[in-house]
Amino acid sequence: MGTKPVSIQLPSVLREMSETAIVFLYPAKCRVCDDLLGVARVPYICADCWQDIQFLEPPWCDICGIPGVNGLCDACATSPPRYGQLRTVALYQTTLQQAIHLFKFEKRKVFARHLVQLINAHIPVDCDVATYDFVLPIPIHKKRLRERGFNQATLLAAGIAEAAGVPVLTNTLVRKRHTVAQSSLDREARQQNIVGAFDVLAPDIIRGKRLLVIDDVFTTGATIREAVNELWTVDPAEIDVLTLARTLSP
Repeated sequence: MGTKPVSIQLPSVLREMSETAIVFLYPAKCRVCDDLLGVARVPYICADCWQDIQFLEPPWCDICGIPGVNGLCDACATSPPRYGQLRTVALYQTTLQQAIHLFKFEKRKVFARHLVQLINAHIPVDCDVATYDFVLPIPIHKKRLRERGFNQATLLAAGIAEAAGVPVLTNTLVRKRHTVAQSSLDREARQQNIVGAFDVLAPDIIRGKRLLVIDDVFTTGATIREAVNELWTVDPAEIDVLTLARTLSP
């Protein structure tokens, strides 16, 4: 009787090191500028392009954080969102867009470390993570989690929370309904697609607490709005949002 082959799973750190080593050892081109990559600190992206990320600086809207606004933008003045404030580290353009694509859609988990370092080094001045009771990532449905192997927002939230010494809750805000990927839809369809997608488990944990919700990209805000609305059903004290990137599309 034959024996079954043993499947050996390398620890995640070794897998990341192996993937990074392959990129360094074999000639490759930068995924942004197409120049030869050479020895780069960040896999797949050259040092020059990595320096071109456009970080957001004040002024920005007091609530939604859209840049170039003193006080409130027109949208927040007429119909303010239910979060207290939303802040973003950088614009979703060129280098950062490619890095997030590699991380999220090409499943290059090695980028988690670099993107967390980027966030922690450039968190907006009026977002003090250490003042919150809990950090919560925007969840993905278990079906998408099986397909991708990880939730990008969870990895970012864990790194942000660890640096600030704040607990991260990964099983409190949950995705109860599988939806079409928001990135494939237009603005109106995104709003309808995400309705009723979230639920809150063990609500007593976050009742009366200050919460910071983490996501990778803010586009239309539909996902954030739906998640925040669901969180308010269990009466936290405050809900703010921090995202790695945002688009400036209307």
